[in-house]
Amino acid sequence: MSIGKRAGINFRLLSASVLLIAGVTFTLGFIGVSITQNFMHQKFADRIQFLAKYLALNAEVGVLIGDRAGLKILALNLLGEEDVARVVILDNQNNLLVDLDREVSGPLSNVEMPVVFKKSGDENILFEPASGISNAPDPMKQDSIGKVQITYSTHGIDVLMIKISTQYIVAAAVLTALAFAIFYYISRPIIHEMSDLAGVARRIGQGYSLLRANPGRIPETRDLAVAFNSMLDSLDRSKEALNSANRKMMHQRILAEAGKFSLIIAHEFKNPLGIIKSSMDILKKDFDIEKDNILVSYVEDEIRRLNRLIEDFLMFARPVDPKFRDTDLNFMVKDICERFVLIYPEPTVSFNLNISDQPFNAEIDQDLLTRCITNILKNACEASGDKGQIFVDTAVMDGSWILRISDEGEGIPETELIKIFEPFFTTKSKGTGLGLSFASQVAESHGGSIEASNHENGGAVFEIRIPGYNSI
Repeated sequence: MSIGKRAGINFRLLSASVLLIAGVTFTLGFIGVSITQNFMHQKFADRIQFLAKYLALNAEVGVLIGDRAGLKILALNLLGEEDVARVVILDNQNNLLVDLDREVSGPLSNVEMPVVFKKSGDENILFEPASGISNAPDPMKQDSIGKVQITYSTHGIDVLMIKISTQYIVAAAVLTALAFAIFYYISRPIIHEMSDLAGVARRIGQGYSLLRANPGRIPETRDLAVAFNSMLDSLDRSKEALNSANRKMMHQRILAEAGKFSLIIAHEFKNPLGIIKSSMDILKKDFDIEKDNILVSYVEDEIRRLNRLIEDFLMFARPVDPKFRDTDLNFMVKDICERFVLIYPEPTVSFNLNISDQPFNAEIDQDLLTRCITNILKNACEASGDKGQIFVDTAVMDGSWILRISDEGEGIPETELIKIFEPFFTTKSKGTGLGLSFASQVAESHGGSIEASNHENGGAVFEIRIPGYNSI
């Protein structure tokens, strides 16, 4: 993989900024230096041209009379200029009148200017008014009597341009470094937050699904992190919903298999048990067995216990098909508790009822829900032993009727709370493990729920929640 493909966005931004700023500054510097150099060369050439014209005007008389000493003074004065390297004055026959020079660094250039004789009374150009020395005399009144040649050096201009170029380069380098620092300062937090977001996504992909991205301080990356977190939350909710649906499907499948098994067992035992019961009645009648015969009472007790087990199997096996009708739930619970008070009189079990006198009506199957509540109350009485209190409370919350039944027994081990509503799960030596499973089916068939927990002071707590009219 090439470096370009592996380079991150930070490197790309910094490289682009450096190349852009450096390109712009160096291009502008090169153009500026070139313009400045041309301008200075032009101005310097104009200045030397002026000096040559000035020397030609003042050398007119000297050339005319052949005054070499005077011309030499003029040449020496001109050589006093810093960049003048050589001054030559010739007559119209190209006879050398003056030739003075000195050592000056190159490169060198030449300017030549004719020495003219004014036939009229023209005065020295230094004494002319505003028309100045730049105004050319009338050519009809002038004759060339010689010429001056000036050799000059542009070394000073070149040295100055090198200094200016150096300053341009330094300024461009400083601007480039400043641009690099500014872009780095701006891009660093962006890259840092983007890297954090990528790191969180990578770790979530490795299994850390509870991680969430830090929102950060930059508005755009903060919005991105919030959207990313919202997407993860949505995925978690969808995953939980899918798992819940799978668990319900698995639970329903187990219930269906358990119901089928229970139905087979119940039918296999019901007919033989009926024959045993009928045979026992015939034997009692034929042999005139007394009603208080202990052995016969043992047999009849076991027949009744087996019959209850078969009824439990059949009840669990049949699909719960509620027949709804309008019912006052508070009144129904009071009636059930009154029956239990008769079955478990004090001091065996004490019932503490906190049931509202206000009716709470809902569409329920009274027979099924009565069996459901009866199963729980019966378990509570058995858990309380010979002496204990049963607390029955009702309340209304969020449009749902809530029945809470608690006892003072030993409670439910924490490891068994999640299995207590599964079919055939029981901690009793004579239980079938179908009572609470049936109660759970009934609550769900009414659109409600049933939960089990332990009271902080000991004892089990069962809570049944049935939705009212407004909650269905």
